[in-house]
Amino acid sequence: MKKQIIALFCIAAVSVSCDKKGDTKEDSKYTDDQKASYYIGLNIAQNMKQEGFKVDADLLAQAIKEEMEGKKKLLPAEEMNTFMQEYMQKQNEKKHSAALKQATENKKKGQDFLAKNKSNPKVKTTASGLQYEVLQEGDGGANPKASDIVQVKYTGKLLDGTVFDSTDKNGGAPMDINLGAVIKGWTEGIQLMSKGAKYRFYIPSDLAYGDGGAGAAIPAGATIIFDVELVSIK
Repeated sequence: MKKQIIALFCIAAVSVSCDKKGDTKEDSKYTDDQKASYYIGLNIAQNMKQEGFKVDADLLAQAIKEEMEGKKKLLPAEEMNTFMQEYMQKQNEKKHSAALKQATENKKKGQDFLAKNKSNPKVKTTASGLQYEVLQEGDGGANPKASDIVQVKYTGKLLDGTVFDSTDKNGGAPMDINLGAVIKGWTEGIQLMSKGAKYRFYIPSDLAYGDGGAGAAIPAGATIIFDVELVSIK
């Protein structure tokens, strides 16, 4: 727990140093120590919200004050580590349960979408369940192998149309991709292409990021869509 608190302090310190844009009239009322105190408090609150803790702000402030001033603690400090370990375990179990529920719901949405999408005459489905649509044929030359590095342009979307990643977002230049180090849907799908081809891949959860999702961008159990242009095979 002490390591977590130290980490929060460090994050806050970095945030303060990066975000400081010069004093305003309001800022000039406070010393640097007071401003740092306020920004550290903001950072702790932001982290607690992100972690889903239902924090009692008054008790949080009281605990900080008691510790800083060396006062008698409201709750026994010697029980803190044991309690926090149990509390964090419960929180993790809640998160895991919520993630499984979300994954189940998203997989059902994906299955429904893919079942409907399969009836589109332009869409082909492989044995693995990957669906693809040819937007532009390539030069008809060699197809890449699973061990190859390819250069691609791409746009990745969720089923609701939200773009979670693209080469345009990363400067627009083609990106080198090791086909042995990406999601299964990419490894399989790009091997169907030849240089210059543009395909749209509809990738079910089990060929994408599965029940874990990928950070905040891709939810657990999500079916995803990629438009990919194969620029070259290296």
